[in-house]
Amino acid sequence: MLFLAFAMGATDVFFRWKRNYQSPSSVMARCLCLWQSDETPKAASFPVLIDQLDSQYPADRWTAAATLSRTGCQQAVPFLIQAMADDYGTGRTCVMAQSLGILSDTRAVPALIKALDHPSNEDLRVCASEALGRIGDTRAIGPLTKAFRSNRVSFSALKALGQIGTPRAESFLKSIVQNSPRSSDVVIARGALKDIDIGKRRDDSPHLQALLSTARGQRRRWIVELLARNGQIEAIEILAKLLADDNESAEIRGTAAAGLVLRGHDSFAALHKLAESQSSQTRSLAQSVILQIETNTAKKSGQKYFNSFAELSGSDNIDDSITNSIGSTNE
Repeated sequence: MLFLAFAMGATDVFFRWKRNYQSPSSVMARCLCLWQSDETPKAASFPVLIDQLDSQYPADRWTAAATLSRTGCQQAVPFLIQAMADDYGTGRTCVMAQSLGILSDTRAVPALIKALDHPSNEDLRVCASEALGRIGDTRAIGPLTKAFRSNRVSFSALKALGQIGTPRAESFLKSIVQNSPRSSDVVIARGALKDIDIGKRRDDSPHLQALLSTARGQRRRWIVELLARNGQIEAIEILAKLLADDNESAEIRGTAAAGLVLRGHDSFAALHKLAESQSSQTRSLAQSVILQIETNTAKKSGQKYFNSFAELSGSDNIDDSITNSIGSTNE
């Protein structure tokens, strides 16, 4: 009976995570929240989600962690750290580590480093190393190499070092390639070194596009994220093609959509073509991107107006400020 209850809970959380993560629009929203850090869960929902981290039901805990990370809620970081450290209260603490990695907040680094040395929870050690790689903080290099050498964490530590990508991390990976007696370690280290090379050329959109033809899985998603975030206008056509491909995963299409949002009105020509696509999914996603760009533009215009008014209100002589503003406009 206990096993059946656990299986039902795991099935429930799987479908909740799938609903939260598997539509391109929700992936786009998650990326923008994490990259722009200007949106958080509604004030009314935040305390509820924090309380759910301590729920007696695993599905509720996991769903709360997923929702907090999906919405880019940086205020949740201390609570996720606490939940990750409480083995009894949170059960599968690996999910908490994953959520901290998605949020990529450096405040989580000390706790994740401590989790690398957990005496019994191997899943947590693996998830913590993956989260540290995603965050990319150099403080993790020493603990990751130590965890690898002690066999507490193996492949995930090498991959994390590849994501951090500093000369020190690169040197350690090269030593593994040259000296490790285990062929599996050599293969993973070579892959991590390849990730470092990709990271060095993150602003080279044609190079990243060429890599997409052979990249699969996590590396493919990472390359699309680099394209989305590098700000290069020449990447618009690449991102538009990814968004329009119904054979691509929701993660890839949503990340590409977020990249087009970041480029603002420069993306409009490509997006308006996609909005006339025969694919209903492509049309809907393109329209969502256009709407998001227009919403962002309106927010910026409103903030600019507010700042100008605040400066005017703070002037010693408002009438003179108005006169000067009118005069400068007429000129």
